[in-house]
Amino acid sequence: MRADEYESFSEIKGRLDEIVQAVGDDALPLDDALTLYEEAVALGLRVSDLLEESITEEELTEAAADGQPLPDSDGSAASQEV
Repeated sequence: MRADEYESFSEIKGRLDEIVQAVGDDALPLDDALTLYEEAVALGLRVSDLLEESITEEELTEAAADGQPLPDSDGSAASQEV
């Protein structure tokens, strides 16, 4: 499965645990270990993306609940015309 196909932290953690176990095997060929390392890096980036999405959704929910203007796509508060 490609890293961008994982939708939850627990799925990614499970795969990372599998990678750690596989890399810990001294019989694993170096090329395979490198491939697993690259996959682990991609999974780390996916976790970062999921975390950023989660934070953004939480901020938008809080802003809407407080009656604050929703931020623009660049993260700044949207201006309200009078």
